[in-house]
Amino acid sequence: MSKRQPKNQLPLDFSVRGNRIVLHLGQIESQKLSNALFEGLVEGEWMIEPAGEAADISYAQDIVHQIGHKLPYPEGIKIAQLHDVDEAFKGFSAIYRQKGWVFVNASLEINERNYYIHLLTVSLGLSGSYTNKTSLAARSEHLIFEALLPYADVESFFRNDISKIPEFLASDIANFFRVPFSVVLKRALQLCIINKDQYWNFMTVVPASSSKPKELFISKDSNFDDLEAQLFAEGLED
Repeated sequence: MSKRQPKNQLPLDFSVRGNRIVLHLGQIESQKLSNALFEGLVEGEWMIEPAGEAADISYAQDIVHQIGHKLPYPEGIKIAQLHDVDEAFKGFSAIYRQKGWVFVNASLEINERNYYIHLLTVSLGLSGSYTNKTSLAARSEHLIFEALLPYADVESFFRNDISKIPEFLASDIANFFRVPFSVVLKRALQLCIINKDQYWNFMTVVPASSSKPKELFISKDSNFDDLEAQLFAEGLED
């Protein structure tokens, strides 16, 4: 009996292609580390399966469905969150033994790791259409922005008359979208929800959870605009 094709996948034969890295993350140092890790894996210097001390392994099926586009993904994409790797290593996507793989540094901050996993997953579905790595990264980011950062949600967190965002609010925004705060700002600027001055001002904010949470009191006559004003006012007092 033939295997049923997943809903968001199109048939694609990877058997004629060898092991290869599809997309690197990070700067030159991270890319060098990626190349060395992958070469060691291909040469049998270390093993990715079965899962164990080297990495936590999971499937990317939920991410494929969340992205929602019918792309020619390799079948059964797996995510490997690698332990005990150099802190400069970010991640990469690859075809290994005719399967799609996403490799990321397990020690990355959780929102950064989530964003990279999504980005690298979609790069596997786009790689057949974008041979240029820069174009592949840009298109992958575009689809992730659409899926994780829709206009209405991003707009709800910003106003065009503010010049400062408190650290705790920046943390809440990042956690809401499950991506780094800087990524949310990039998307907001791209959508013209904030201007360039706001973007550069907000980029200096280091998200941090409030060590002393304050209670918020809303009277029966108050609304969410009042709550928003209260949050921003607390930030301006810091």
